[in-house]
Amino acid sequence: MTSEHRDLPASPLDQWPPAWSPAAVIFDCDGLLVDSEGQWVDLQNDYLARHGVALDPAVRRSITGRAAEVVVLAIAAAVDKDPHAVGAELLDEHRSSIGEQLSPMPGALETLRSVAAVRPVAVASNSPREMLDTKLAGLGIADLVDCSIALEDVEQPKPAPDMYLAAAAALGADPTDSLGFEDSETGAEAALGAGLQLIAVPSIPGQEPRAPRRLSDLADPVLAQWIAGWEQRR
Repeated sequence: MTSEHRDLPASPLDQWPPAWSPAAVIFDCDGLLVDSEGQWVDLQNDYLARHGVALDPAVRRSITGRAAEVVVLAIAAAVDKDPHAVGAELLDEHRSSIGEQLSPMPGALETLRSVAAVRPVAVASNSPREMLDTKLAGLGIADLVDCSIALEDVEQPKPAPDMYLAAAAALGADPTDSLGFEDSETGAEAALGAGLQLIAVPSIPGQEPRAPRRLSDLADPVLAQWIAGWEQRR
């Protein structure tokens, strides 16, 4: 576990464990709670390979965690096909695979349950509503989450701050007194832009999200110890 990006303002997360505790907590979903981001990237790479091309690493890095329409446009340009056709093909494959095997990330469900016992919790995801609801139900955490913010719920998806601002508002919390968990550069930019304190837990190679605190996974024992010390605010 490390404190990252000293270009960021001083944060209570600079101390580990922090003396601070949040009013509310907002989790990303794909690549943070569930190992679906890696599956989505693999699906894209398989699709590209079938067309005999691959994405430039810089392009891959820039689109990871972005809304599906951004990903589709980049892949359509790479394979030189109509974006509507590419989108339909990719999303049909993705939808068909979502319910097959949902694997939680290490420590994810335990962390969410511990937080939800003492603080309001939201999930903010660039996934469409249908897919997000499927993932939350499949992980068995839908009833633990006070609210969820999906792609259709905001004007601008991540990396804009809209999702985190909407989630904090729904939880009745000031964003600057809220804690976010993210795995991607795109998501980290959204959370920091909304003013949240942020813990980054990268799960995709090549992603270096900016955050005052970075963990290798959510099974971090100091994280669990910190959450266990939060007073009840529900």
